[in-house]
Amino acid sequence: MGPPKHLKPKHKGKALVAGGISGALEICCTYPIEYTKTFQQLNTKRISMFGVVQQTVSQAGPLGMYRGLSSMLYFATPKASIRFGGFEFCSGLLVDKDGKDKYGLGNAKGFIAGLGAGTLEAIFVTTPQETIKVKLIHDQFLSEKPRFKGFFHGVSTIIREEGAAQCYKGLAPTIVKVSTAQATRFGIFNALPAEWRKTPWGAAGCGALAGGISVILFQYIDVVKSRMQGLEAHKYRNSVDCFFKILSNEGVSGLYKGVTPRLTRVCCEVGITMSMYGEVVKFLNKIWKTD
Repeated sequence: MGPPKHLKPKHKGKALVAGGISGALEICCTYPIEYTKTFQQLNTKRISMFGVVQQTVSQAGPLGMYRGLSSMLYFATPKASIRFGGFEFCSGLLVDKDGKDKYGLGNAKGFIAGLGAGTLEAIFVTTPQETIKVKLIHDQFLSEKPRFKGFFHGVSTIIREEGAAQCYKGLAPTIVKVSTAQATRFGIFNALPAEWRKTPWGAAGCGALAGGISVILFQYIDVVKSRMQGLEAHKYRNSVDCFFKILSNEGVSGLYKGVTPRLTRVCCEVGITMSMYGEVVKFLNKIWKTD
Protein backbone atom coordinates (compact mmCIF):
# COMPACT_ATOMS: atom_id res chain seq x y z
CA MET A 1 0.00 0.00 0.00
CA GLY A 2 2.75 2.37 -0.92
CA PRO A 3 1.80 5.96 -1.65
CA PRO A 4 2.14 7.58 -5.08
CA LYS A 5 5.72 8.37 -6.12
CA HIS A 6 5.49 11.99 -4.98
CA LEU A 7 4.64 10.78 -1.46
CA LYS A 8 7.27 8.04 -1.29
CA PRO A 9 9.53 8.29 1.79
CA LYS A 10 13.00 9.55 0.88
CA HIS A 11 14.53 7.46 3.65
CA LYS A 12 13.62 3.94 4.85
CA GLY A 13 13.38 5.19 8.44
CA LYS A 14 10.56 7.51 7.42
CA ALA A 15 8.49 4.52 6.30
CA LEU A 16 8.85 3.04 9.80
CA VAL A 17 7.89 6.28 11.55
CA ALA A 18 5.00 7.12 9.21
CA GLY A 19 3.63 3.59 9.40
CA GLY A 20 3.81 3.55 13.19
CA ILE A 21 1.98 6.86 13.62
CA SER A 22 -0.71 5.88 11.14
CA GLY A 23 -1.24 2.47 12.75
CA ALA A 24 -1.59 3.79 16.30
CA LEU A 25 -4.18 6.42 15.37
CA GLU A 26 -6.13 4.01 13.19
CA ILE A 27 -6.57 1.31 15.86
CA CYS A 28 -7.90 3.84 18.38
CA CYS A 29 -10.62 4.77 15.88
CA THR A 30 -11.68 1.28 14.80
CA TYR A 31 -11.13 -1.06 17.78
CA PRO A 32 -14.82 -1.49 18.79
CA ILE A 33 -15.43 -2.98 15.34
CA GLU A 34 -12.47 -5.35 15.81
CA TYR A 35 -13.82 -6.36 19.22
CA THR A 36 -17.25 -7.13 17.75
CA LYS A 37 -15.73 -9.21 14.96
CA THR A 38 -13.60 -11.31 17.33
CA PHE A 39 -16.53 -11.80 19.74
CA GLN A 40 -18.70 -13.16 16.90
CA GLN A 41 -15.97 -15.52 15.72
CA LEU A 42 -15.43 -16.99 19.19
CA ASN A 43 -19.14 -17.61 19.70
CA THR A 44 -20.25 -21.00 18.37
CA LYS A 45 -23.84 -19.69 18.21
CA ARG A 46 -25.10 -16.91 15.97
CA ILE A 47 -25.01 -13.46 17.50
CA SER A 48 -25.57 -10.18 15.68
CA MET A 49 -23.35 -7.11 15.87
CA PHE A 50 -26.06 -5.40 17.92
CA GLY A 51 -26.22 -8.45 20.21
CA VAL A 52 -22.48 -8.25 20.87
CA VAL A 53 -22.70 -4.56 21.72
CA GLN A 54 -25.76 -5.06 23.92
CA GLN A 55 -24.27 -8.00 25.84
CA THR A 56 -20.89 -6.33 26.32
CA VAL A 57 -22.27 -2.98 27.44
CA SER A 58 -24.71 -4.63 29.86
CA GLN A 59 -21.92 -6.67 31.47
CA ALA A 60 -18.97 -4.27 31.37
CA GLY A 61 -20.29 -0.88 30.30
CA PRO A 62 -19.27 1.05 27.16
CA LEU A 63 -15.56 0.64 27.93
CA GLY A 64 -16.06 -3.12 27.62
CA MET A 65 -16.01 -2.58 23.84
CA TYR A 66 -12.36 -1.62 24.26
CA ARG A 67 -11.40 -4.80 26.14
CA GLY A 68 -8.16 -6.02 24.59
CA LEU A 69 -7.36 -2.61 23.04
CA SER A 70 -4.11 -2.41 24.96
CA SER A 71 -2.77 -5.51 23.20
CA MET A 72 -3.56 -3.90 19.85
CA LEU A 73 -2.31 -0.44 20.82
CA TYR A 74 1.02 -1.61 22.25
CA PHE A 75 1.67 -3.50 19.03
CA ALA A 76 0.04 -1.06 16.58
CA THR A 77 3.12 1.10 16.08
CA PRO A 78 5.65 -1.73 15.53
CA LYS A 79 3.15 -3.67 13.40
CA ALA A 80 2.45 -0.82 11.01
CA SER A 81 6.13 0.13 11.03
CA ILE A 82 7.16 -3.37 9.96
CA ARG A 83 4.33 -3.52 7.42
CA PHE A 84 5.26 -0.31 5.61
CA GLY A 85 8.99 -0.59 6.23
CA GLY A 86 8.91 -4.20 5.06
CA PHE A 87 7.01 -3.21 1.95
CA GLU A 88 9.53 -0.52 1.06
CA PHE A 89 12.40 -2.95 1.75
CA CYS A 90 10.91 -5.77 -0.34
CA SER A 91 10.02 -3.31 -3.11
CA GLY A 92 13.64 -2.17 -3.13
CA LEU A 93 14.79 -5.75 -3.74
CA LEU A 94 12.66 -5.91 -6.89
CA VAL A 95 14.13 -2.85 -8.62
CA ASP A 96 17.61 -1.96 -9.81
CA LYS A 97 19.72 0.99 -8.63
CA ASP A 98 17.89 3.27 -11.07
CA GLY A 99 14.48 2.28 -9.69
CA LYS A 100 13.52 0.21 -12.73
CA ASP A 101 11.63 -3.08 -12.52
CA LYS A 102 14.47 -5.61 -12.20
CA TYR A 103 12.46 -8.73 -13.02
CA GLY A 104 9.77 -7.35 -15.32
CA LEU A 105 7.02 -8.08 -12.79
CA GLY A 106 4.85 -5.07 -13.58
CA ASN A 107 1.86 -4.76 -11.24
CA ALA A 108 2.74 -8.12 -9.67
CA LYS A 109 5.64 -6.37 -7.92
CA GLY A 110 3.21 -4.87 -5.40
CA PHE A 111 1.71 -8.28 -4.62
CA ILE A 112 5.11 -9.90 -4.09
CA ALA A 113 6.44 -7.06 -1.92
CA GLY A 114 3.19 -7.16 0.07
CA LEU A 115 3.56 -10.91 0.57
CA GLY A 116 7.02 -10.38 2.06
CA ALA A 117 5.88 -7.47 4.23
CA GLY A 118 2.90 -9.47 5.53
CA THR A 119 5.09 -12.44 6.42
CA LEU A 120 7.48 -10.24 8.43
CA GLU A 121 4.56 -8.54 10.16
CA ALA A 122 2.95 -11.87 11.11
CA ILE A 123 6.13 -13.37 12.55
CA PHE A 124 7.41 -10.42 14.54
CA VAL A 125 4.24 -8.69 15.72
CA THR A 126 0.81 -9.92 14.65
CA THR A 127 0.87 -13.48 16.04
CA PRO A 128 1.67 -12.62 19.69
CA GLN A 129 -0.52 -9.52 19.51
CA GLU A 130 -3.52 -11.41 18.12
CA THR A 131 -3.11 -14.28 20.59
CA ILE A 132 -3.16 -11.90 23.55
CA LYS A 133 -6.07 -9.88 22.13
CA VAL A 134 -8.18 -12.98 21.42
CA LYS A 135 -7.54 -14.46 24.87
CA LEU A 136 -8.48 -11.19 26.60
CA ILE A 137 -11.73 -10.96 24.63
CA HIS A 138 -12.47 -14.68 25.05
CA ASP A 139 -11.93 -14.37 28.80
CA GLN A 140 -14.63 -11.70 28.99
CA PHE A 141 -16.88 -13.73 26.71
CA LEU A 142 -16.68 -16.91 28.82
CA SER A 143 -17.19 -15.37 32.25
CA GLU A 144 -19.22 -12.60 33.83
CA LYS A 145 -16.20 -11.95 36.05
CA PRO A 146 -13.09 -12.03 33.80
CA ARG A 147 -9.90 -13.59 35.19
CA PHE A 148 -7.61 -11.12 33.46
CA LYS A 149 -7.48 -7.70 35.10
CA GLY A 150 -5.77 -5.96 32.22
CA PHE A 151 -3.14 -6.35 29.54
CA PHE A 152 -0.07 -6.97 31.72
CA HIS A 153 -1.94 -9.22 34.17
CA GLY A 154 -3.36 -11.18 31.25
CA VAL A 155 0.01 -11.61 29.56
CA SER A 156 1.76 -12.64 32.77
CA THR A 157 -1.02 -15.13 33.58
CA ILE A 158 -0.96 -16.66 30.10
CA ILE A 159 2.83 -17.05 30.15
CA ARG A 160 2.88 -18.40 33.71
CA GLU A 161 0.13 -20.96 33.12
CA GLU A 162 0.68 -21.91 29.48
CA GLY A 163 4.26 -20.90 28.68
CA ALA A 164 5.64 -18.18 26.41
CA ALA A 165 5.20 -20.43 23.36
CA GLN A 166 1.43 -19.96 23.69
CA CYS A 167 1.88 -16.40 22.43
CA TYR A 168 2.73 -18.00 19.08
CA LYS A 169 -0.31 -20.26 18.98
CA GLY A 170 -1.85 -20.09 15.53
CA LEU A 171 1.38 -18.89 13.86
CA ALA A 172 0.76 -20.77 10.62
CA PRO A 173 -2.77 -19.44 9.92
CA THR A 174 -1.64 -15.97 11.01
CA ILE A 175 1.23 -15.98 8.50
CA VAL A 176 -1.13 -17.19 5.78
CA LYS A 177 -3.78 -14.63 6.75
CA VAL A 178 -1.47 -11.61 7.03
CA SER A 179 0.78 -12.36 4.06
CA THR A 180 -2.12 -13.01 1.67
CA ALA A 181 -4.04 -10.02 3.00
CA GLN A 182 -1.13 -7.63 2.65
CA ALA A 183 -0.22 -9.02 -0.77
CA THR A 184 -3.80 -8.38 -1.91
CA ARG A 185 -4.01 -4.91 -0.35
CA PHE A 186 -0.61 -3.67 -1.51
CA GLY A 187 -1.06 -5.24 -4.92
CA ILE A 188 -4.54 -3.88 -5.63
CA PHE A 189 -3.74 -0.45 -4.19
CA ASN A 190 -0.66 -0.06 -6.36
CA ALA A 191 -2.41 -1.48 -9.43
CA LEU A 192 -5.09 1.23 -9.27
CA PRO A 193 -4.43 4.38 -11.37
CA ALA A 194 -1.95 6.71 -9.65
CA GLU A 195 -4.20 9.72 -10.22
CA TRP A 196 -6.85 8.09 -8.03
CA ARG A 197 -4.36 8.07 -5.12
CA LYS A 198 -3.08 11.63 -5.34
CA THR A 199 -5.35 13.09 -2.65
CA PRO A 200 -5.96 11.84 0.92
CA TRP A 201 -9.58 11.04 0.08
CA GLY A 202 -8.54 9.22 -3.08
CA ALA A 203 -5.95 7.18 -1.18
CA ALA A 204 -8.54 6.36 1.49
CA GLY A 205 -11.03 5.16 -1.12
CA CYS A 206 -8.45 3.01 -2.92
CA GLY A 207 -7.26 1.58 0.39
CA ALA A 208 -10.81 0.74 1.48
CA LEU A 209 -11.45 -1.04 -1.82
CA ALA A 210 -8.24 -3.07 -1.54
CA GLY A 211 -8.99 -3.95 2.07
CA GLY A 212 -12.56 -5.01 1.33
CA ILE A 213 -11.48 -7.37 -1.44
CA SER A 214 -8.90 -9.00 0.84
CA VAL A 215 -11.55 -9.68 3.49
CA ILE A 216 -13.98 -11.30 1.07
CA LEU A 217 -11.24 -13.56 -0.29
CA PHE A 218 -9.68 -14.68 3.00
CA GLN A 219 -12.23 -14.32 5.84
CA TYR A 220 -12.22 -18.06 6.60
CA ILE A 221 -8.52 -17.91 7.49
CA ASP A 222 -9.25 -15.22 10.09
CA VAL A 223 -11.97 -17.36 11.69
CA VAL A 224 -9.62 -20.36 11.98
CA LYS A 225 -6.91 -18.10 13.41
CA SER A 226 -9.24 -16.72 16.08
CA ARG A 227 -10.35 -20.22 17.15
CA MET A 228 -6.76 -21.46 17.30
CA GLN A 229 -5.77 -18.50 19.50
CA GLY A 230 -8.80 -18.62 21.82
CA LEU A 231 -9.06 -20.18 25.27
CA GLU A 232 -10.65 -23.33 23.77
CA ALA A 233 -7.92 -23.98 21.20
CA HIS A 234 -7.31 -27.38 22.84
CA LYS A 235 -10.41 -28.67 21.04
CA TYR A 236 -8.48 -28.64 17.75
CA ARG A 237 -5.41 -30.69 16.80
CA ASN A 238 -4.21 -28.07 14.33
CA SER A 239 -5.47 -25.40 11.95
CA VAL A 240 -6.64 -27.92 9.34
CA ASP A 241 -8.59 -29.86 11.97
CA CYS A 242 -10.11 -26.57 13.17
CA PHE A 243 -11.17 -25.68 9.63
CA PHE A 244 -12.97 -28.97 9.04
CA LYS A 245 -14.61 -29.03 12.48
CA ILE A 246 -16.04 -25.55 11.92
CA LEU A 247 -17.21 -26.62 8.45
CA SER A 248 -18.78 -29.81 9.83
CA ASN A 249 -20.43 -28.34 12.94
CA GLU A 250 -21.34 -24.84 11.76
CA GLY A 251 -21.43 -25.07 7.98
CA VAL A 252 -19.86 -22.73 5.43
CA SER A 253 -21.43 -19.75 7.18
CA GLY A 254 -19.37 -20.62 10.27
CA LEU A 255 -16.22 -19.89 8.28
CA TYR A 256 -17.53 -16.40 7.57
CA LYS A 257 -18.54 -15.45 11.08
CA GLY A 258 -17.73 -11.85 11.86
CA VAL A 259 -17.40 -10.97 8.17
CA THR A 260 -19.60 -7.85 8.41
CA PRO A 261 -17.72 -6.13 11.26
CA ARG A 262 -14.37 -7.29 9.83
CA LEU A 263 -15.26 -5.92 6.40
CA THR A 264 -16.19 -2.61 8.03
CA ARG A 265 -13.07 -2.64 10.20
CA VAL A 266 -10.62 -3.48 7.43
CA CYS A 267 -12.08 -0.99 4.96
CA CYS A 268 -11.74 1.72 7.62
CA GLU A 269 -8.28 0.49 8.69
CA VAL A 270 -6.74 0.38 5.24
CA GLY A 271 -8.47 3.57 4.14
CA ILE A 272 -7.29 5.49 7.21
CA THR A 273 -3.74 4.15 7.25
CA MET A 274 -3.26 4.70 3.52
CA SER A 275 -4.48 8.28 3.56
CA MET A 276 -2.60 9.09 6.79
CA TYR A 277 0.60 7.32 5.71
CA GLY A 278 0.93 9.48 2.63
CA GLU A 279 0.27 12.67 4.58
CA VAL A 280 2.72 11.76 7.37
CA VAL A 281 5.39 10.91 4.78
CA LYS A 282 4.79 14.29 3.11
CA PHE A 283 5.20 16.01 6.49
CA LEU A 284 8.37 14.04 7.34
CA ASN A 285 9.90 14.82 3.96
CA LYS A 286 9.59 18.51 4.86
CA ILE A 287 11.10 18.38 8.36
CA TRP A 288 13.42 15.38 8.06
CA LYS A 289 16.00 16.21 5.41
CA THR A 290 17.86 13.13 4.20
CA ASP A 291 18.96 14.21 0.72
